[in-house]
Amino acid sequence: MYRRILPLLIIGSITFTYADSATQTDWSGGPGVWGPVTRFGIEFYSDSGITCYSGSGDITLGMIDDVVGHNVAWDFDGAASVYSEDIDGDGDMDILGAAYSENEITWWENLDGSGTSWTENVIEDYFHHVVSVYSEDIDGDGDMDAIGSSSWKSGIAWWENVDGAGTLWIDHYVDEEFYYAKSVYSEDIDGDGDMDILGASSGFDEITWWENQDGSGIFWIEHIVDEHCPGADCVHAEDIDGDGDMDVIGNSGNSVNWWENLNGSGIFWARHTVDGDFDDPRCVYSEDIDGDGDMDILGAAALGISDDISWWENADGTGTSWVKHIVHGYFFEGSHAVYSADMDNDGDMDILGSCFYEGEVDWFENLNGLGTSWSEHHIDGNFGGPNSIYAEDINGDGIMDILGAARIWDDITWWEVLSYPPEGSLVSSVLDVECSPLWSTIDWSALEPAETSISFQLRSSVDPDSGAMGPWSDTLYVPCSLEGILTDSEQYVQYKVILETSDPGITPALDEVMLTWDPLGISGDTGSDSFELLPFYPNPACSAPSVRFGLPETSTVELSIFDVSGRLLEQISTEEYPAGYHSVFLDELSPGIYFCRMISGEFMATQRFVVIE
Repeated sequence: MYRRILPLLIIGSITFTYADSATQTDWSGGPGVWGPVTRFGIEFYSDSGITCYSGSGDITLGMIDDVVGHNVAWDFDGAASVYSEDIDGDGDMDILGAAYSENEITWWENLDGSGTSWTENVIEDYFHHVVSVYSEDIDGDGDMDAIGSSSWKSGIAWWENVDGAGTLWIDHYVDEEFYYAKSVYSEDIDGDGDMDILGASSGFDEITWWENQDGSGIFWIEHIVDEHCPGADCVHAEDIDGDGDMDVIGNSGNSVNWWENLNGSGIFWARHTVDGDFDDPRCVYSEDIDGDGDMDILGAAALGISDDISWWENADGTGTSWVKHIVHGYFFEGSHAVYSADMDNDGDMDILGSCFYEGEVDWFENLNGLGTSWSEHHIDGNFGGPNSIYAEDINGDGIMDILGAARIWDDITWWEVLSYPPEGSLVSSVLDVECSPLWSTIDWSALEPAETSISFQLRSSVDPDSGAMGPWSDTLYVPCSLEGILTDSEQYVQYKVILETSDPGITPALDEVMLTWDPLGISGDTGSDSFELLPFYPNPACSAPSVRFGLPETSTVELSIFDVSGRLLEQISTEEYPAGYHSVFLDELSPGIYFCRMISGEFMATQRFVVIE
């Protein structure tokens, strides 16, 4: 909860040279600034275990780069593709794989849901040079089937999960003459409620979809999307133009394209080029990377020089204007796979990528939710020939894990992402408030999901030297008064924010922190060099606020209180006060809007204040 102090309406013509609050909302400038500073900017002094460099300014716990790898299969000859789905319908996620050299499509049963014990189940042991595997309910019977593509002469096929348990399979060939099929995917292209199949063929230079004619997966009608796609390696489907039907995404040579489903039936297509110079795209995918509600496009370029992993922003949401953003350029040679998932549970989409020749699997954290600032997280740098990657919560802990197929090492592995550390902290720069303060409050705005917390410690000093700031206060878990926490009149202050979680999949987020004080002196001087009626603080105030004023010399002061209609409610007896700052408490007032008038010699000023219950 965050309570904002209402702005003050100053009726008099007084100019104040001091501040009574300091707010920090952005820490993206990074650490290293001890201070003293006269305002909180975007820098701070130090941090541990947090992420603070996002464009949104928030502080969150930092992702842990350490992961635990779990081997599923180490002799899956020519492991070319990996996917995850609940094949046996028991509520946990299983793994599918395609072995190029072994000509095999297999699924592994997640025996106890933890991802640490697996049973291998062969779906097909002779599907020539299978390179891509996917899963969808093709026959509409409520269980998940398997789909595969052959990069030789077996074409496109799907396997029916006969009993829903993954123990009995029947093969159904969709197109045995769709040679050199490099990629397969499934989506309802014609909008009739059943699942169709798409394929990309580098031999036919063709991107095609097959209509599931009666929803049973037995009868198929071929529809060519584009027959002029040299080296077609990848295919995906998404509603790119936001018109409610499914479009197709793929490559043609070195260009990344999407094909508009003109009437929603999948019969007529219009080709749109996203990028005509993306060197050897091996994988495309679509996701809303910048969080603007429309679908963007991602790509992995095997021969890219400076743009191995990139995404293109759907600038107007219609797919007619694209802005390229490079996620990882140099030194990610042989990018073969790209995928997107919310890896850190922060509500925006991150990107995964694999580097074939370097044996590297990484994920890239979308720091600002806009896809313009990224942090690389290293998963594995010694995974021989990662040809395919995917993300799914394999162990059911609520955190996305990463799967990979290593074609050189014949390996199927998943990596358990441990996510957030239990605690992180940030220490602010030392703030000079340039007065002798009467400390008032600390307040903050934050998201604190269940199992998380944000707390603060503070300290103040008359000396900003690092050795003189003294010990930290007790820990503060809710916004509160600073009375008794900081020493009044000490003009240097520093805060420490502490973020904690007991759930490694969740982080709190700090959005804003505010310190307030009552300025009893300017630059440490307890005297005033002019007549001043200070603004009421806090404002609104509870029933009995105080009037604060300053005098440059001994003077007689008359104070009067009026309601909003101008009726005089209270006139404090005229008294003589010495030079300096003074505070006079009023009698209890009912909730409402009031004005205080001060007269001292020829000086007169008025301040507006509000009383609440």
